[in-house]
Amino acid sequence: MKQRLPLLMLSTGLIFLLAGLGVAYGLWSEILQIDGIVYTGEVYGEWTSCICTDVMPGSLDPTPADYGLPWPYPYPSTFPRKDVGSTSCTIDKEDPRLIHLTIQNGYPSYWGNCEVHFANTGSVPIIIRGYKVVAENFKLASKNGAEDGELWVKYWDGVGAQLEPCPAPDGYECENAASVQYHVEQPALENYTYEFDVLVCIAQWNETATLEECLNAAP
Repeated sequence: MKQRLPLLMLSTGLIFLLAGLGVAYGLWSEILQIDGIVYTGEVYGEWTSCICTDVMPGSLDPTPADYGLPWPYPYPSTFPRKDVGSTSCTIDKEDPRLIHLTIQNGYPSYWGNCEVHFANTGSVPIIIRGYKVVAENFKLASKNGAEDGELWVKYWDGVGAQLEPCPAPDGYECENAASVQYHVEQPALENYTYEFDVLVCIAQWNETATLEECLNAAP
Protein backbone atom coordinates (compact mmCIF):
# COMPACT_ATOMS: atom_id res chain seq x y z
CA MET A 1 0.00 0.00 0.00
CA LYS A 2 2.85 2.34 0.86
CA GLN A 3 4.42 1.69 -2.55
CA ARG A 4 1.17 2.15 -4.46
CA LEU A 5 0.34 5.50 -2.80
CA PRO A 6 3.32 7.47 -4.21
CA LEU A 7 2.71 5.89 -7.60
CA LEU A 8 -0.93 6.94 -7.48
CA MET A 9 0.02 10.49 -6.47
CA LEU A 10 2.58 10.62 -9.26
CA SER A 11 0.02 9.45 -11.80
CA THR A 12 -2.51 12.00 -10.57
CA GLY A 13 0.09 14.79 -10.78
CA LEU A 14 0.95 13.83 -14.37
CA ILE A 15 -2.72 13.92 -15.31
CA PHE A 16 -3.09 17.47 -13.92
CA LEU A 17 0.16 18.54 -15.60
CA LEU A 18 -0.93 17.22 -18.97
CA ALA A 19 -4.32 18.84 -18.48
CA GLY A 20 -2.63 22.17 -17.79
CA LEU A 21 -0.45 21.77 -20.85
CA GLY A 22 -3.52 20.98 -22.86
CA VAL A 23 -5.18 24.22 -21.79
CA ALA A 24 -2.05 26.22 -22.59
CA TYR A 25 -1.68 24.79 -26.05
CA GLY A 26 -5.39 25.00 -26.64
CA LEU A 27 -5.60 28.79 -25.98
CA TRP A 28 -5.91 30.33 -29.41
CA SER A 29 -5.72 34.12 -29.78
CA GLU A 30 -6.21 36.76 -32.45
CA ILE A 31 -5.65 40.57 -32.66
CA LEU A 32 -8.28 42.60 -34.46
CA GLN A 33 -7.06 45.92 -35.91
CA ILE A 34 -9.15 48.81 -37.20
CA ASP A 35 -7.54 51.21 -39.68
CA GLY A 36 -9.00 54.71 -40.13
CA ILE A 37 -8.23 57.68 -42.39
CA VAL A 38 -8.93 61.31 -41.44
CA TYR A 39 -8.68 63.91 -44.20
CA THR A 40 -7.99 67.40 -42.84
CA GLY A 41 -9.04 70.58 -44.59
CA GLU A 42 -6.91 73.48 -45.78
CA VAL A 43 -6.87 77.11 -44.62
CA TYR A 44 -5.86 79.12 -47.66
CA GLY A 45 -6.75 82.37 -49.38
CA GLU A 46 -5.63 84.50 -52.31
CA TRP A 47 -5.87 88.05 -53.59
CA THR A 48 -8.08 88.06 -56.68
CA SER A 49 -7.89 91.71 -57.74
CA CYS A 50 -6.12 94.95 -56.90
CA ILE A 51 -7.10 98.17 -58.69
CA CYS A 52 -5.80 101.61 -57.74
CA THR A 53 -7.63 104.86 -58.49
CA ASP A 54 -4.52 106.69 -59.69
CA VAL A 55 -2.92 104.08 -61.90
CA MET A 56 -3.83 105.41 -65.36
CA PRO A 57 -2.05 108.38 -66.98
CA GLY A 58 -4.34 111.38 -67.20
CA SER A 59 -6.16 110.65 -63.94
CA LEU A 60 -6.04 113.42 -61.37
CA ASP A 61 -4.34 112.67 -58.10
CA PRO A 62 -7.02 111.63 -55.59
CA THR A 63 -7.63 113.44 -52.32
CA PRO A 64 -9.01 112.25 -48.98
CA ALA A 65 -12.18 114.23 -49.78
CA ASP A 66 -12.85 111.74 -52.59
CA TYR A 67 -13.54 109.16 -49.88
CA GLY A 68 -15.35 111.41 -47.43
CA LEU A 69 -12.27 111.80 -45.23
CA PRO A 70 -10.82 115.04 -43.87
CA TRP A 71 -7.57 116.47 -45.17
CA PRO A 72 -4.67 115.76 -42.83
CA TYR A 73 -3.44 119.30 -43.46
CA PRO A 74 -5.49 122.56 -43.77
CA TYR A 75 -5.47 123.07 -47.54
CA PRO A 76 -7.98 125.55 -48.99
CA SER A 77 -10.99 124.12 -50.75
CA THR A 78 -9.76 125.61 -54.04
CA PHE A 79 -6.54 123.60 -53.93
CA PRO A 80 -5.94 122.58 -57.59
CA ARG A 81 -5.94 118.95 -58.67
CA LYS A 82 -2.94 117.74 -60.67
CA ASP A 83 -1.90 114.60 -62.49
CA VAL A 84 1.50 114.06 -60.88
CA GLY A 85 1.86 110.83 -58.91
CA SER A 86 0.81 107.31 -59.80
CA THR A 87 0.30 104.02 -57.97
CA SER A 88 0.50 100.46 -59.21
CA CYS A 89 -0.72 97.32 -57.48
CA THR A 90 0.07 93.77 -58.61
CA ILE A 91 -0.68 90.30 -57.31
CA ASP A 92 2.44 88.17 -56.95
CA LYS A 93 2.60 85.68 -59.83
CA GLU A 94 4.25 82.92 -57.77
CA ASP A 95 2.41 83.50 -54.50
CA PRO A 96 -1.08 85.06 -54.93
CA ARG A 97 -1.28 85.56 -51.17
CA LEU A 98 0.91 88.66 -51.66
CA ILE A 99 0.15 92.02 -53.27
CA HIS A 100 2.81 94.58 -54.14
CA LEU A 101 2.14 98.32 -54.26
CA THR A 102 4.44 100.94 -55.77
CA ILE A 103 4.12 104.73 -55.55
CA GLN A 104 5.95 106.69 -58.21
CA ASN A 105 6.55 110.43 -58.32
CA GLY A 106 4.73 110.87 -55.03
CA TYR A 107 5.04 113.98 -52.87
CA PRO A 108 4.05 115.05 -49.34
CA SER A 109 0.26 114.79 -48.94
CA TYR A 110 -0.14 112.62 -52.04
CA TRP A 111 -3.03 110.32 -51.24
CA GLY A 112 -4.24 107.12 -52.85
CA ASN A 113 -6.66 104.24 -52.60
CA CYS A 114 -6.56 100.71 -54.02
CA GLU A 115 -9.62 98.45 -54.10
CA VAL A 116 -8.60 94.89 -53.23
CA HIS A 117 -10.48 91.58 -53.19
CA PHE A 118 -9.45 88.56 -51.12
CA ALA A 119 -11.04 85.10 -51.61
CA ASN A 120 -11.16 81.92 -49.54
CA THR A 121 -9.72 79.34 -51.92
CA GLY A 122 -9.21 76.69 -49.25
CA SER A 123 -11.69 74.14 -47.90
CA VAL A 124 -12.29 75.51 -44.37
CA PRO A 125 -14.27 78.66 -43.42
CA ILE A 126 -11.87 81.43 -42.39
CA ILE A 127 -11.77 84.76 -40.60
CA ILE A 128 -9.35 87.57 -41.46
CA ARG A 129 -7.64 88.12 -38.10
CA GLY A 130 -5.52 91.10 -39.01
CA TYR A 131 -3.10 92.61 -41.48
CA LYS A 132 0.52 93.70 -41.68
CA VAL A 133 2.12 96.28 -43.95
CA VAL A 134 5.63 95.33 -45.01
CA ALA A 135 7.57 98.48 -45.95
CA GLU A 136 10.27 97.53 -48.43
CA ASN A 137 12.32 100.75 -48.46
CA PHE A 138 10.88 103.26 -46.00
CA LYS A 139 9.56 103.77 -42.49
CA LEU A 140 5.84 103.58 -41.81
CA ALA A 141 4.14 106.52 -40.11
CA SER A 142 2.22 105.73 -36.93
CA LYS A 143 -0.94 107.52 -38.15
CA ASN A 144 -2.31 109.69 -40.93
CA GLY A 145 -0.58 113.07 -40.80
CA ALA A 146 2.21 111.92 -38.44
CA GLU A 147 5.79 112.92 -39.20
CA ASP A 148 7.47 109.85 -37.71
CA GLY A 149 7.50 108.02 -41.02
CA GLU A 150 7.37 108.55 -44.76
CA LEU A 151 4.07 106.79 -45.55
CA TRP A 152 0.89 105.97 -43.65
CA VAL A 153 -0.88 102.83 -44.90
CA LYS A 154 -4.12 101.23 -43.72
CA TYR A 155 -6.15 98.19 -44.80
CA TRP A 156 -9.85 99.00 -44.41
CA ASP A 157 -12.99 96.83 -44.09
CA GLY A 158 -11.29 93.44 -44.11
CA VAL A 159 -10.35 92.53 -40.54
CA GLY A 160 -12.98 90.33 -38.91
CA ALA A 161 -14.61 89.25 -42.17
CA GLN A 162 -15.67 85.58 -42.25
CA LEU A 163 -15.49 83.84 -45.60
CA GLU A 164 -16.80 80.46 -46.69
CA PRO A 165 -14.82 78.35 -49.18
CA CYS A 166 -15.44 79.37 -52.79
CA PRO A 167 -17.86 78.80 -54.35
CA ALA A 168 -19.98 79.63 -51.30
CA PRO A 169 -23.62 78.58 -50.92
CA ASP A 170 -26.32 81.19 -51.36
CA GLY A 171 -26.40 83.73 -48.58
CA TYR A 172 -22.71 83.39 -47.70
CA GLU A 173 -19.62 85.27 -48.82
CA CYS A 174 -16.42 83.67 -50.03
CA GLU A 175 -14.72 86.90 -51.17
CA ASN A 176 -14.07 90.11 -49.28
CA ALA A 177 -13.88 93.56 -50.87
CA ALA A 178 -11.71 96.03 -48.99
CA SER A 179 -9.36 98.92 -49.67
CA VAL A 180 -5.76 99.88 -49.04
CA GLN A 181 -5.33 103.61 -48.44
CA TYR A 182 -2.08 105.49 -48.03
CA HIS A 183 -0.83 109.02 -47.44
CA VAL A 184 2.66 110.34 -48.22
CA GLU A 185 3.93 112.23 -45.17
CA GLN A 186 6.22 115.26 -44.84
CA PRO A 187 9.49 113.29 -44.33
CA ALA A 188 9.12 111.69 -47.81
CA LEU A 189 12.23 111.80 -49.99
CA GLU A 190 12.54 113.40 -53.41
CA ASN A 191 13.18 111.26 -56.51
CA TYR A 192 12.17 108.13 -54.64
CA THR A 193 9.94 105.17 -55.45
CA TYR A 194 8.08 103.74 -52.48
CA GLU A 195 7.26 100.03 -52.39
CA PHE A 196 5.28 98.03 -49.84
CA ASP A 197 3.33 94.79 -49.47
CA VAL A 198 0.12 94.13 -47.57
CA LEU A 199 -0.30 90.79 -45.81
CA VAL A 200 -3.53 89.53 -44.25
CA CYS A 201 -3.49 86.69 -41.77
CA ILE A 202 -6.36 84.22 -41.89
CA ALA A 203 -7.35 81.54 -39.40
CA GLN A 204 -10.08 78.92 -39.24
CA TRP A 205 -13.42 80.44 -38.32
CA ASN A 206 -13.60 78.97 -34.78
CA GLU A 207 -10.20 80.24 -33.58
CA THR A 208 -9.86 83.56 -31.75
CA ALA A 209 -6.18 84.05 -32.47
CA THR A 210 -4.59 87.48 -32.22
CA LEU A 211 -2.69 88.86 -35.22
CA GLU A 212 0.62 87.90 -33.62
CA GLU A 213 -0.58 84.35 -32.88
CA CYS A 214 -1.98 84.09 -36.40
CA LEU A 215 1.29 85.22 -37.99
CA ASN A 216 3.37 82.89 -35.80
CA ALA A 217 1.21 79.90 -36.74
CA ALA A 218 1.17 80.65 -40.47
CA PRO A 219 3.52 78.60 -42.68
